[in-house]
Amino acid sequence: MADQWSTEYEFALKVVKQGGQIIKEAFHREKRVTEKSSPTDLVTETDQEVERVLIQGISEKFPDHRFIGEESVAGGSGCELTDLPTWVIDPIDGTTNFVHSNPNICTILAFMVEKEVEFSIVLNPILDQLWTARRGQGAHFNGKKISVSGCADLSKAILIQEVGSATPDRVDMLTTNVQTFIPKVRSLRAYGSAGINLVYLAMGSVDAYFEMGFHIWDYAGPALIVREAGGVVKDVSGGEVDYLARNIAAAASPQLLQQIIPNIKTIKMTPD
Repeated sequence: MADQWSTEYEFALKVVKQGGQIIKEAFHREKRVTEKSSPTDLVTETDQEVERVLIQGISEKFPDHRFIGEESVAGGSGCELTDLPTWVIDPIDGTTNFVHSNPNICTILAFMVEKEVEFSIVLNPILDQLWTARRGQGAHFNGKKISVSGCADLSKAILIQEVGSATPDRVDMLTTNVQTFIPKVRSLRAYGSAGINLVYLAMGSVDAYFEMGFHIWDYAGPALIVREAGGVVKDVSGGEVDYLARNIAAAASPQLLQQIIPNIKTIKMTPD
């Protein structure tokens, strides 16, 4: 029996790497930057070009498939997740980093069928780092199998917390969570990219991460990589992940996540 979705996966690797070359060539050039919803929500011509290249290439190969792309949604397209084969694309996750020539960026691609992620690709073209996962087949970094740290003790954990500026209620949530967790964990980190945060967790470089307010293109794909590396991913209340609910909590072990979730201050997010 043929390996299901192998054709889609191999083609996805090809087009993501094509997009990566565009990013690499633009990385040290002056960027033309536009604000979307706020001064911290940025888009560049490169974001838009990479998404266009990915969608055009994939749609020519698989004309019946659907797309959810960050820049397409920002431009007015819907964010509808159906059971049909759907490609979820973040052309540059960490656009603020990209604008400042900080190399913690990545392209994220998730392929979903019946609302489940079948495979995921996360590429940092600046550092030549490639993370991949296929459902039931493990997670890999530059072709080598990876696994989470297995950390089960909050006091020994490195926790990722992103603390970018936002609305007053979100600022209050972020500062409260930082104040809560600083004395409970070994250290905090923030890389400025949800995709990088999650794949670092998958490869054992950090131990836990939770966030509210991002979108399906930020976390659906990397969440599969964490799971395939042996980690656990839930929503911030401890329930199953809703890919349109804009929140997740992920950790290197169930025991660690159980110590984190009761301490999280949450806010209500408008679903995608």
